[in-house]
Formats: sequence, C-alpha cells, structure tokens
Amino acid sequence: MPLIARKNIPAALALLTATVLGVVVPTATATPNPEGAAAPLTSAPGSVKLSPVPSTSNQPVPCDVHTSPTTTTTTPSTPRPTYTPAPAAAGLTTFPPSSSTPPLPGENFARTGSATASSTFAGYNAHRVNDGDTSADVGCDHSWSSAKDRSPTITPEWVQVRWSTLRSVSHIVVFTSEGYQLRDFDVQVLHGNEGWWDTVATYNYNTNTRVNVWFGAKNTRGVRILAKVGPSHQPLYVRVNEIQAFAY
Repeated sequence: MPLIARKNIPAALALLTATVLGVVVPTATATPNPEGAAAPLTSAPGSVKLSPVPSTSNQPVPCDVHTSPTTTTTTPSTPRPTYTPAPAAAGLTTFPPSSSTPPLPGENFARTGSATASSTFAGYNAHRVNDGDTSADVGCDHSWSSAKDRSPTITPEWVQVRWSTLRSVSHIVVFTSEGYQLRDFDVQVLHGNEGWWDTVATYNYNTNTRVNVWFGAKNTRGVRILAKVGPSHQPLYVRVNEIQAFAY
C-alpha cells in the first residue's frame, strides 16, 4: 500500500473533516420573513371561554328573553281615605246612575272592564287579570306580575279592573298562580264617587290559589288588588291570574 506523501497530509485531513461534518451536521436553511412582517404563529391563539349568565330563580321568567323588565307609567301610592267628595257642578250629574238592567246570572262585571297596574314585569301584562282564564297556571300567558326592582312590602303594588257602568258588587274572586300564591293583599272596590278605594277584605299568609270574598253590596265601577307580599321564595314579585266581580 503506497504511503501518502507528507506534503499531502494536510489536504487529506481537511477533506476527511469536511466529509465527516457533512454527514453529522446537515445543512440548515431558513426562509427569511419579509421586512416588517410578523413571525408566523406556531399554534392558534387560545380562546377565552365566557361563563354563561346565571339564571335568576328569584324572579319571574320573561316571556321574551330579549326584553328587559319594564315599569308602566302609573305608580300611584296607597290611596288615603277621604270623605269629602268634590262638589258637582250645578245642574250636572257627576256620575252615571246605576244600570237599570239587572245583571245576568253569574255575570262577571270585570270581564268587560279595562285592566291597568302600578308596574309590569316583561310580558306579564295587566290585561291577563280579566281575560277569562281562571287557571292557576304559572307564566306570562296566565298572570300579571309586578316589575323588577320594586318593593311591594314598602309601597304596595296594585292591579285593577274598571268598567263603565256603576254596578252593585258583593262577591269578588281572586285567582293567583300555583306555587306563587299572593301572600298578603287587600281586596278593594272603587268608591261610588271614585275619590278613593274602599277595602272590603284583607288577607295575610294566604296559601290559596282561589280566594272568594263576600261583603255587603257596594255600588262601584272598579275592583283593585293591593298586593303587599308575594310568595316566600319571591316576596318582591306579586302575581294575579284573574279577578272576577259579581253582584252576589
């Protein structure tokens, strides 16, 4: 075997070194980013998971979840009894006389009246109290409810039905929601001169969905429920499903 000449040893070593490095260390190439461009992301950015809005079990469920609870325009305070009616103008009759037509058996005067309320939760409209539905079902299709952020225990809420002709009333029926019975409330009739409301019955700690009220006959054109406390689990929300007014 011929020996490598001494003068060729450095060149041979250099060639051997380059060969070994070429095998052990592969050549790395990179594509430069354009000037000013952001470096590519190696993974998709993490997304933030939002917690769902907690449901509120301490208030009625709105009929339309996109509708915020609203308050109606009238918010009268509890009426103060007064016994000085405004004087009538000379030669004029201030109030129409009682209807000469006797009531039909079982005629419900409230059915033909107009219902209004001190406030209304979204969808739980006042007209539900005289729509003829006497069920104790829960929900805005069956009952009126007072609005959110009210304090009936401090300032009672009310729902009323008024009709056009003076009628003799001695029997009122109040219907409330099953499981959400109206606890504390007054039953009132509009005084004959319409200057105030007369309380004919007061209920505390009621647990019935149907309450019958009998009293001495009064000539009136309206019935009102003055609600003070709702059910124990929703005391600030008062509900009435239906109001009926009869002659007897």
